[in-house]
Amino acid sequence: MHDLPLGEATFVAFDLETTGLSPSYCRIVEFGAVRFQLGQPEATCFSQLVDPECAIPRDVIRIHGITTAMVRGKPTVAEALPRFLAFLGSEQTVLLAHHARFDLGFLRAAQVATGIALPGHAVIDTLDLARTCLPALPSHRLEYLASRLGVADREEHRGLSDARLVMAIFQRMVSGRPGLRRLRDLCALSPPLRLTSQEEAIRLPPGFEALAEAVETSCVVEMVYDGGSRGLSRRRITPRGLYRSGGRPYLVAYCHLDQMEKTFRVDRIREFRLGK
Repeated sequence: MHDLPLGEATFVAFDLETTGLSPSYCRIVEFGAVRFQLGQPEATCFSQLVDPECAIPRDVIRIHGITTAMVRGKPTVAEALPRFLAFLGSEQTVLLAHHARFDLGFLRAAQVATGIALPGHAVIDTLDLARTCLPALPSHRLEYLASRLGVADREEHRGLSDARLVMAIFQRMVSGRPGLRRLRDLCALSPPLRLTSQEEAIRLPPGFEALAEAVETSCVVEMVYDGGSRGLSRRRITPRGLYRSGGRPYLVAYCHLDQMEKTFRVDRIREFRLGK
C-alpha cells in the first residue's frame, strides 16, 4: 500500500457527534463519512443519527444542534456501528479524521460496549497534518482551517458536514505539494494511527500529577488558565478525563464558569489546586 499513488488510493473522511467530550461516559449520536479519491468529482456519503439511550445535555445541543427528540427511536450504536464499518470498506481504505484520537476513543468505547470488533484501517489525523503543512497558522481548528483555505464560510457542526470539511481541507493540503506522490510520502508527513491501536500513555508534566487523581475522584479543581476566548482567567472545573493529541496532554472537564464541558491544554494551566 505504501507504494500506491495518492491518486489511486481510496479515502474516507469521517466525523462523529457525541453527547460530550469523554468516551468514558459520553456516547455517539451521529456518524458522518465521505468516500472519495483525489482528483475525482464524485464522492459517496454516509450519515446516520444514533440513539445514545440517554438525554443529550443542553450545552452539547447548542454545539451540534442534535436534540434528544431527534435521535429517539433511531438505531442504537450496536445497530449503527456495523453500517458505518461496512461503509469504510476494505482495510486498504485510508481513513481521515480531524483530531482523530477523539473519534478513535469513542469508536473503541463503542467496541467495548457492543463487542463489535474494529478493523485495522490506517487513520491520518488531519489536525497533525495541518500542523505539519501549515505551521504558521495561529489555529488548526477544523472550522478555522476551512475558512482560511476557502472551502467553507459557515459552521454546521454535524457529522456529514464536518466529514466534508475534513475531505476538503485534506485535498487542499496535499494538492500540488512537492514530493507528495505516494501513500508513503503522506505517512512520512503524518504517521498514521490505527483504528484498533491502543491509547497512548498520558504523561503529565512535573507538578501536574495531582490532576490525574482529580480525574479519578472527580475532585473540583480551582485553576488559572491562559487560553480560550477568555484569555487568562480563573476557573472552577470538575475534571472528566485526560488524553493526548499532537504530543500534548489535554484535560476534559466541566467548566463551572461557562457551564459546559470543555477541553483544556495542560501546558496552559498556570496554577491549580484541588478543591474540597
